[in-house]
Amino acid sequence: MAKEALLKVVEAEEKAEQLIKTAKSESRDLIALSEKRSRNLLDDATIKAKVECDRLRSKAEDDMKEELDAISRASEEKCKSITDIPQDRFNEAKKILVERIVK
Repeated sequence: MAKEALLKVVEAEEKAEQLIKTAKSESRDLIALSEKRSRNLLDDATIKAKVECDRLRSKAEDDMKEELDAISRASEEKCKSITDIPQDRFNEAKKILVERIVK
């Protein structure tokens, strides 16, 4: 009876040892799988972030170009309005300016 009990203990220890080996192996596999999934998630997030960054940069460049074009058009119109001043008005302004300087 003691021998049977001893054999059962030894058998139980062997099963426990096998379970521990299996658990360790499975845990290594799970860790490796988790790391791989984490890398994939990080790679996907990085790609999405780059795409969004490129989209935002492009939108900002387009908005800036539109604003610069508007400023440029306004400047051209202002320059044209200055150059379109009739010569007699220009001469009159020049005369007033000279009078002020002389005084």
